[in-house]
Amino acid sequence: MPVERGEGGEAVADDVPFDDDVPDDPPRPTHTSGALMLSFGAVHTGREALAVEMFTEVSRYLGKLLADDVVENFKPFFFADGMQGDVSGFFIIEGQRERLDALRRGEEFQRIILRTGAATANVRVHSLIAGTEAGRLVNLYKQVRSELGFG
Repeated sequence: MPVERGEGGEAVADDVPFDDDVPDDPPRPTHTSGALMLSFGAVHTGREALAVEMFTEVSRYLGKLLADDVVENFKPFFFADGMQGDVSGFFIIEGQRERLDALRRGEEFQRIILRTGAATANVRVHSLIAGTEAGRLVNLYKQVRSELGFG
């Protein structure tokens, strides 16, 4: 395809960008303020297939939450050296505390937890704080110790 040339031989652009062609600023990264730890223990005898099914179901459910921007990240973990106490593994589900709190109270999440408990022992959900929220908690701790005279 021939290139259009100006009087001095320079290439002439026929597609000059306009303000509406410039992409908006990328979204600012969010800082994770919390997490949920969904832990689980030993598989109930005779329910091994259900345990595998539930692991897959939980992973897909969390993937959907990630795609819908409800959570920021999630990862499954298993202890490499076998059970630790009564826990064999867990999921860490990262996000904004408010969204995670709402998620935890939702019926769909509660159903997943109950179904997981049918397959494995000791299913628990723990709320965690992270980032600047954790820093605030440390500062609050320091203030309370000072108020109590512990310096």
